Amino acid sequence: MGTDEFGKMYQMYFDDVLRAVYHRISDRQTAEDITQDTFVAAFKLGEGFLAHPKPKLWLLRTARNKLREQYRRARRWGMEPLEECLELAAQDCRYGEVELDLAAVATLSEEEWKMVKAYHVFGTTIAEIARSESVTENNMRVRLFRFRKKLKEEISR
Repeated sequence: MGTDEFGKMYQMYFDDVLRAVYHRISDRQTAEDITQDTFVAAFKLGEGFLAHPKPKLWLLRTARNKLREQYRRARRWGMEPLEECLELAAQDCRYGEVELDLAAVATLSEEEWKMVKAYHVFGTTIAEIARSESVTENNMRVRLFRFRKKLKEEISR
């Protein structure tokens, strides 16, 4: 495989793939790792990748698959998913975990989604989130309830 050609592809698409992954998970280090894994997979594919008619699309889809692998690994290690939203997602086959993330980004502001993930995925307490947002615990409970409600409505469409 022509390493010069691969190097050009890497430089051409690395930022696009990184932005797409980072937009979905908001963790720079993990986004960089997933992006790197994506390009390693492309390099292993060799000429098949270089000959692909739409290499950027291939990279973005591969990154999405790598992101799904990351979610599976996180779930195996005890990170709690958004139970209620994933329950709805399971009822409707159009949604998976990545699609939930996409629906959340489209429905909630970045700050709202970070609060929901902090509570449901990373196990941050309501008191800790409330302190960081300078609001009361009760206010944070109400906010989280409203954010989940918005997500449920988007998913059930």
